[in-house]
Order: sequence, then C-alpha cells, then structure tokens
Amino acid sequence: MIPALERLRALRAGKSPGIPIACPDDLSMDWRVEFEERAAILQYDGGLSRDEADEQALQEICERMKRV
Repeated sequence: MIPALERLRALRAGKSPGIPIACPDDLSMDWRVEFEERAAILQYDGGLSRDEADEQALQEICERMKRV
C-alpha cells in the first residue's frame, strides 16, 4: 500500500502509482471542507509542511469517515 504522502505527490505530478487513489478531490464537499480546515490547522498551528499537513489531514478524515 502506498502511503498517503506518496499518493498526494503522485497526483500533484500527474502520475498514477497503478492503484486506485483516495485523494482530497475524491471527497464529498462536506468532507473536503473538513479536510481543508484540518490541513490548515496542522500546517499553521502544528508547524507541519503542506505535504505533511495534507497527509495527516487525509488520514484523519478517512478515519472519521469510517466511523460515520
């Protein structure tokens, strides 16, 4: 399984790693808003890089979606 950060980098580069990719663009509007907000908090308040914040936020949102 490809880690979320590698998937995000592949998407940004326009490359597919050969497996179905779950990315922020695949989220519904409600979940996308939650993702963007969480990533911003992680980046600015948490001091993470954009890639790290995106990866962490995507993982957190996916976990939250499993519980709903």
